[in-house]
Amino acid sequence: ENENVTVDKACFLISNITIGPESVNLQQEALQRIISTLANKNDEIQNFIDTLHHTLKGVQENSSNILSELDEEFDSLYSILDEVKESMINCIKQEQARKSQELQSQISQCNNALENSEELLEFATRSLDIKEPEEFSKVHKNFTMASAFRLSLKPKVSDNMTHLMVDFSQERQMLQTLKFLPVPKAPEIDPVECLVADNSVTVAWRMPEEDNKIDHFILEHRKTNFDGLPRVKDERCWEIIDNIKGTEYTLSGLKFDSKYMNFRVRACNKAVAGEYSDPVTLETKALNFNLDNSSSHLNLKVEDTCVEWDPTGGKGQESKIKGKENKGSYKFLKIVFLLSKELLIHFEAVLSEIFLFICMTFTFYLLP
Repeated sequence: ENENVTVDKACFLISNITIGPESVNLQQEALQRIISTLANKNDEIQNFIDTLHHTLKGVQENSSNILSELDEEFDSLYSILDEVKESMINCIKQEQARKSQELQSQISQCNNALENSEELLEFATRSLDIKEPEEFSKVHKNFTMASAFRLSLKPKVSDNMTHLMVDFSQERQMLQTLKFLPVPKAPEIDPVECLVADNSVTVAWRMPEEDNKIDHFILEHRKTNFDGLPRVKDERCWEIIDNIKGTEYTLSGLKFDSKYMNFRVRACNKAVAGEYSDPVTLETKALNFNLDNSSSHLNLKVEDTCVEWDPTGGKGQESKIKGKENKGSYKFLKIVFLLSKELLIHFEAVLSEIFLFICMTFTFYLLP
C-alpha cells in the first residue's frame, strides 16, 4: 500500500509540474521513484511466481505420496481381512471334517451292526430246531451279545453350523466411518510479541481456536537478506526445532550475519502435523553501543566502551563540571566557525558566477 501511495504521488507530481529546468529535475526524480518502486514490485511478483511454482510442485509430490500411503493402508486392511477370512474358513472346514468323521463312524458302525444282525437272524432261524438245552443256551447268549443291542441310535453330532456364523454389521459401519485424520489448524505468529535482542530471537504464536489435541509445535527458521515474503530461490534451507510444548520459543547464541530471519511454525497432534503459519520476517540488527561520557558519574572516566574509576572520589567534581562546560563551549564555537567558513566560501562562489555572467553579457552587447 505504501508503494502504491508513492507511485500515485509521483504520477501526480509528473502530471502537474510546469515544464522548466527545475520541473524537469522534479519529474526525473519522481520517475526514478516510480521505476524503483516498479522494479521492487516486479521482484516481489517474480518471487511470488516462484513460490507458486514451488507450491504446485509440492502439491503434486505430496499428493502422489499420500495416494501411495493410502494404497498401502488399504492393502494392509485387505491383507488382514484375507488372513481373518482364511482363518475362519479353516475353522469351518475343520468343524465340517470333525462332524463328517463322527457321522461316517456311526454309519460304519450301524452297517456293521446290520450285517451282524442279518447273520444272527439266519442262524436263529436254524437254531429253532435245537432240542438240547445247553446248545440252545449258547445260541441265546450269542443273540444277547449282538452289537445291534449295544449300538446308540442317537447321532453324535448335529448338522447345525450356526455357531460358526458371523455378523460384521458393526465392523461394516466402522469401515464406512473411515475418514482422513483431523489436522490441527495453522498457528498465528504475533510479531508484536516477538523480540530480537542480545543475539537471540524470541518467537511467540497462538492458535486461532482452542485445540486440546495438540501435542507439540515445530518451529522453522532461516537467515535471509530480503525483507517481505520468504523467497524460494537462492535461499538457505529451513532449520527445524521440534517438540516444542509451549507457544513461545527463544533461539539464543545466534550470529546475526544476515539482515533478516524468516520464521514459521506448525502444530502437531499425536498423528499428523498441520499447516504452516504465515511466515514472518524479523530484522536482526546487531547491537552496537558506546558509553556516554557526558551523562556518566563524575568519578568515572569513560571512553567509548572503556570505563575507569577516578580514585580522587568527589574532590575533582567541580573541575570536571567546568571542564565539561568549557569543552561544550569550545565545540559550539568550533561549529559556528566552520559554518561561517562554509557560508563565506559559498558566497564567494556565487559572486564569481554573477561576475562571470555580467562579463559575458557585456561582451555580447559590444560585439557588432
